[in-house]
Amino acid sequence: MQTDLLWVYDGLTSYLGDLLTARSGERNPDQARDSLALIAADIDHRSGRVWRDLQDTADGVPSMQGASHGWSDYRRGLDYYDEDVLNWLWADVIIRQQSKGAKSLDDFCKLFYGGQSGPPMLKTYTVDDVMNTLNQVAAYDWRGFWTERLTNHGPRGPLSGLSGSGWKVVYDENPSQLTRANEHNGKEIDAHYSVGLFLKDNGGVSDTVEWMVGAKAGIGPGMTIVAVNGHKFSADAWHDAIAAAKTSSTPIELIVENSEYFRTVKLDYHGGEKFPHLVRDESKPDLLSEIYRAK
Repeated sequence: MQTDLLWVYDGLTSYLGDLLTARSGERNPDQARDSLALIAADIDHRSGRVWRDLQDTADGVPSMQGASHGWSDYRRGLDYYDEDVLNWLWADVIIRQQSKGAKSLDDFCKLFYGGQSGPPMLKTYTVDDVMNTLNQVAAYDWRGFWTERLTNHGPRGPLSGLSGSGWKVVYDENPSQLTRANEHNGKEIDAHYSVGLFLKDNGGVSDTVEWMVGAKAGIGPGMTIVAVNGHKFSADAWHDAIAAAKTSSTPIELIVENSEYFRTVKLDYHGGEKFPHLVRDESKPDLLSEIYRAK
């Protein structure tokens, strides 16, 4: 209720929600992994991680809940939801490794959330309760683990749990079914992992990833891309320009509107489309499939 433990209340709930949709068959294994790939890629590209820690994204809820979408990648939004999907996956992997497969986060949930049968009751908890219960399941420096997860300012996301589960994020030019659905439903163009732009299908710039080529060229939230390589902006014109740049040294030329002003922006980018997927790391046990397996 005081926000400091939202990484449990909401973060663990997010992890369990994704886990249970996979176990129940609501998502098939490919869909479950595609969802996790998007979370991992999004957090791994979160430019605001260089200055704002995860705990502060929860502590700031009362004052930041209604903030505008613009600059949210650098400001950070409610990241304690998605980033803690990665953190609790990491905790699950640690428990399985420490116990040599005998226990998992399921055992923590039984101890932490379980109790005597009877009518519903209000059961509050403290951070010590969380740490003590984790240690009952598998002895580990859990306080150090969670302190690092909640207070670090690393430039990239916490992907060690994902890699420890036997999978890794890769990028290619083929959007997943989930990415296609997100683009269609949100009327968006996913240029997040190529040039670092969050685009609407009308050319509007919703946000930027500050350390990537789009932001470095001076494009920012609230602007509108009206033309691409001399063509009126459209999703097809955008994708054609990204594809053509792969085999050319010529920068992609944009005309960008900012309020009542127009200017030409050149994106020196030649890496093609980039969409995230998970692939197996055969050098490690496949713990993720075991985590998602129906019980």
